[in-house]
Amino acid sequence: MSKWFKTGIFLILIIAVASGSAIYKKSQRFEKCDFDGVHIKPIYRVDAILKNNDAKRFDSIYCAYMWLSENKEPISHVMVRDEVTGEKIDASIAYYVDSEIITNNVNNNRVHAFLKLEDAERHAKSYRGRIVKNPFEKILGGGNKDEKK
Repeated sequence: MSKWFKTGIFLILIIAVASGSAIYKKSQRFEKCDFDGVHIKPIYRVDAILKNNDAKRFDSIYCAYMWLSENKEPISHVMVRDEVTGEKIDASIAYYVDSEIITNNVNNNRVHAFLKLEDAERHAKSYRGRIVKNPFEKILGGGNKDEKK
């Protein structure tokens, strides 16, 4: 094979890889937070469901709290993710822990949501945290009946 033929094949391969990479990148649609535009990690996702059934998506409890406190759109309810199972749960029944684990480096959110009290207590013990009140309680009303004060 001639030198030009090998160079041509090499250039075609480079172009194919670059094109494939660009196409792949475009096909990977990441959801972004409606408050700060940061990529949403599914385990920390928070959804605010509006009365008209639209949803606002957030990458952390902090962003959801800030958006809800700044916007007066009628809210139906808030859904958080249990950090153990990833299950969607109503924010009013979740247990919250403020710990040393940061979920978002942009806003330094340290509040975590759990479905089960024992999971929240385990996280608090493991990561020097404490169980805290429902952060959405002031905005939406309600709270956790079993929360520690």
